[in-house]
Amino acid sequence: MDFSIKLNSSREKLFRILTDFERFPELIPRQLKNVKIIENNEKEVFTEETLVFKTIIKNEINQKCVHRIGDNNLSTTILSGPAKDTIINISLIDNDSGTDVFIDIKLKLIFKAKMFLPIIKKIYKNLLTGIFYKIDNLASEDLEIK
Repeated sequence: MDFSIKLNSSREKLFRILTDFERFPELIPRQLKNVKIIENNEKEVFTEETLVFKTIIKNEINQKCVHRIGDNNLSTTILSGPAKDTIINISLIDNDSGTDVFIDIKLKLIFKAKMFLPIIKKIYKNLLTGIFYKIDNLASEDLEIK
């Protein structure tokens, strides 16, 4: 699953907000209850996250992730949970009026969740699109997440 979004803000501002993992629950409070950094080195950040679903399946999911931070990209691998081995690659590229964001998701689900794959893909794309527009608004206003 891949898609792209054109945003107005600079790549640097967007990337700064995108890699502030512990503040992500402020961006999507209904879906992300908690993010805790468990290890942080120069190029990798390991997190424990608690996700809350209240739509199809009312459930709370704990997962661990590793986020690999590059110059213009972020690659996240989910290490545990129902989406274990999912890889999310996000690249930010400058354009004349802001930034192009390219998202490529290799979604993996445990067997009992596979029947929900089409719905999960749609929800995931809509959720990520909303997050990026919110990040763009924050970056363009040059505000910190509140």
